[in-house]
Amino acid sequence: MSEGGASGQDVKITRIVRQLVTPPDYRAWETGTIFRPLALNIKWLQVEVEFESKLEWADDVQIKYYVLMGKGQETRLFVGEITHVDVPRGNRHYSAMFMHPNTVERYGRGQIEAVAAQIFYKNRLVDQNSVPPTDARWWEKYTPMPGFLLMPQQTPWILTSYDHYEAAKVTH
Repeated sequence: MSEGGASGQDVKITRIVRQLVTPPDYRAWETGTIFRPLALNIKWLQVEVEFESKLEWADDVQIKYYVLMGKGQETRLFVGEITHVDVPRGNRHYSAMFMHPNTVERYGRGQIEAVAAQIFYKNRLVDQNSVPPTDARWWEKYTPMPGFLLMPQQTPWILTSYDHYEAAKVTH
């Protein structure tokens, strides 16, 4: 099967996981000694999307991420996107975006209200999902704040995730 004519069933989200995670400690790799983190409460937000593709090869698989934090007047919607290339047929592909601990603390005080992802293939929306699950497109109600969600290559996971996540298209 070629890339052309994909339907929503050809590329789809199978799972979204949101979690606060401790960054890798590279000092332990160098010395073999486990170091105590400088601050025990430093946790990054990781939003990971698992998806499948029934196409032999898929390029331009774009995933848009939405993270809702805060309540009332303090509500903020953070947005980010990644375009993946060279995605082979298979049901266990991964994409992720991260948020710096300071941003998590400043805007959400460590609380994430909801996350969502939309997957586009060749600029056409083919699937979407959210946690907690809902049919409402809540992300359309808020003013987006781009620039706060980071690709793995922009985080401490650059060395540990290069083979876990699908290849990202580089834009200049």
